[in-house]
Amino acid sequence: MGSLSNPAASSADIVYLTLRRRFAEGELAPAERLTEAALAQELGVSRTPVREALGRLQADGLVVPMARGVAVATLSSDEVEQLYNLRAVLEGLAAAQTARLQAAGQIAPAHLRDIEKAAEEVERAVAEGDAKQSARANLAFHRAFGQAPGNAFLTDALHRVWDRIAISTVSNLSDGEWARAALTQHQEICRAMIAGDEDAARRAAEEHILSAMRVYSEALGRG
Repeated sequence: MGSLSNPAASSADIVYLTLRRRFAEGELAPAERLTEAALAQELGVSRTPVREALGRLQADGLVVPMARGVAVATLSSDEVEQLYNLRAVLEGLAAAQTARLQAAGQIAPAHLRDIEKAAEEVERAVAEGDAKQSARANLAFHRAFGQAPGNAFLTDALHRVWDRIAISTVSNLSDGEWARAALTQHQEICRAMIAGDEDAARRAAEEHILSAMRVYSEALGRG
């Protein structure tokens, strides 16, 4: 990736945010080992900011300590279910709040169009058959409506959940049948928010996430 530079942030902040992005985009697999030396060399920084960033990731629950480094945290089937249930509630709330603001005329048309464009990007990625790109586009869509209400506490909670289960999105979107179903569900969420239908938006978002949980749980059972 090369040397990192940003005068507005410390090296540790940049390493931390870089690794959080990798978690969010499903680039790091469960139990994958991360070492200070390798990350420092890759990112062009000393080991001190890497050590600090890994400590923050451990506090976030994203990594666990191991001999000479850390490993990406592995979730049990129960933990996966708990996280998905929490995500369903959080995204249902985000969709409902977005619809409520839309009904009150407090969402800019351009903002809604950005959400629709994000959904269209998922469609394009799925059509190309690239699961990782589909997962990145999918996250962008969920972020678009998750952040729409402007509720910083809700957004923070969503980011923590998204990062913990991002790898499941890559797994799910490798399943062509599920990917096509997800696109239809995205459209339902968009329609409900644009119509300003708070209840329908909440139901559509919650059912989408619970459907994803069932697909991933089935994949884990086969593994």
